[in-house]
Amino acid sequence: MPTTEQGPFPPFDRFADTVANARVQRGLHEHLAEEVVTYVLDGQVHHEDGAGQHTVLRPGSVLLVTAHQEIRHELTMQPTQEGRAARWLSIVLRLPWHTQAPVTSVQIKDAGDAIPMTTTVVERPVVGSRARADSALGLECTDFEFTGEAETAIPLGRGHRGVAYVLQGRGRIEKEPVEAGMGAVFENIGRLAVHGAPGFRLFLASVPRTDSDESYPEGERFQGARYPGGKSR
Repeated sequence: MPTTEQGPFPPFDRFADTVANARVQRGLHEHLAEEVVTYVLDGQVHHEDGAGQHTVLRPGSVLLVTAHQEIRHELTMQPTQEGRAARWLSIVLRLPWHTQAPVTSVQIKDAGDAIPMTTTVVERPVVGSRARADSALGLECTDFEFTGEAETAIPLGRGHRGVAYVLQGRGRIEKEPVEAGMGAVFENIGRLAVHGAPGFRLFLASVPRTDSDESYPEGERFQGARYPGGKSR
């Protein structure tokens, strides 16, 4: 999600749900012409950048790397957490070269404050206009949690393309049954119909269409639900 079967889904390039039970250091890796979002769900995650700066990320922490120029970094389980589990979500998006070059940066923020959407649905802005981390691509990421059984329509705005990923629990997206670890892709959908049981948690990420995005079809598209190839446990 995006998967090989679904084909290219720019600017979304890779998506991973990582659970680490031990610290494995593979060294710094690079990002170039990419924007990368990391959202910590459980445990503590250790971040090291190319300048040798070390930061501990905790549940609710957001790491947003905008790499117009090369950035090197590494994410591992925090050493003091050995014997426990850490979980984080990662999304890699391609930065288009034909747009005005964004500033290369590394942002480490907390997710936004929880906002009641209904009496049984709470949304937490992770990246975007209502969050503390800003994306060069206009990426909007939100974490939805259902405290009780509910059916709701999440506004997206036409001309957007995105991914939906189930963090925990069971529910339905556009009437299709989903459970933890499953995801779907969508575009040009004004609202996303979601039904969730108590404890259902859904992560949404979407970007607006630009005038130069010829790859975007004009019609609506919803494709799911399935387990993404990037799941790592």
